[in-house]
Amino acid sequence: MASIKGLFRFLCKYFLKESKFQRKLIESKGNKEGKINLFEKEFHYHHGLAFYNTYKEVFEINIYEFNTKKIKPLIIDCGANMGLSVLYFSKKFPNAEIIAFEPDETVLPFIEKNIISYNLKNVKLHKKAIWTEETELAFYTDNGLGGRVGKEFGNQIPKIIKSVSLRNFLKKPVEMLKIDIEGPEYLILIDCEDLLFNVCNIFIEYHSFYDEEQHLDDLLNILKRQGFRYHLKESFSQKRPFIDKVHVNEKFDMAINVFAYKNII
Repeated sequence: MASIKGLFRFLCKYFLKESKFQRKLIESKGNKEGKINLFEKEFHYHHGLAFYNTYKEVFEINIYEFNTKKIKPLIIDCGANMGLSVLYFSKKFPNAEIIAFEPDETVLPFIEKNIISYNLKNVKLHKKAIWTEETELAFYTDNGLGGRVGKEFGNQIPKIIKSVSLRNFLKKPVEMLKIDIEGPEYLILIDCEDLLFNVCNIFIEYHSFYDEEQHLDDLLNILKRQGFRYHLKESFSQKRPFIDKVHVNEKFDMAINVFAYKNII
């Protein structure tokens, strides 16, 4: 009888705690910035709706989930934003080496706070953009999830940021390569194609600019040539493509999540 009462008290505490978190999660959608108790620690976010949507994708849908036999897998996160993805990878693979890239100065204070808050000692953060070379680039941001290089946004005066070549980080085995960089993913992949033999799993969010040539087919052909199978899921598309002129972040008429993996027998 005592054990049943103990189980009942435990379940009551668990569901009360969970319902409180869900309320806070829903409330975050209306916040410009804030913090939330996530996994017993404070997670800081710069944009409430971006946090809500990303949390759902990363921790409920498990969009980045993959398997590995490596004790210390190498994970490269291009476009780490506020840090939900590196938190996910670090929790799932606490012994992993995680290399993260984020150039957006409006986001950087938040991911830095979260790395400290969760004591993510296995995360190395580079405050630079991924590109095809080391250079300086014009960078625009929507202050949410949509920072991008070279493409004007909202009549902004761009920030000048530094970049690094992804090639320099693909010269040893990589278990997961995540690329969510709002536009130049195809250019990056072309530049790195000859090194993709080192990569086991790739996540790419492909972005289609409404006023430029599309390259989804070219991107998929690169993956196919390098021995990957791929799976496609809609991230954003127009509901009525023949007549709709809705664009995300002023430029994108479509975004597709590409999951690429190698069948290892």
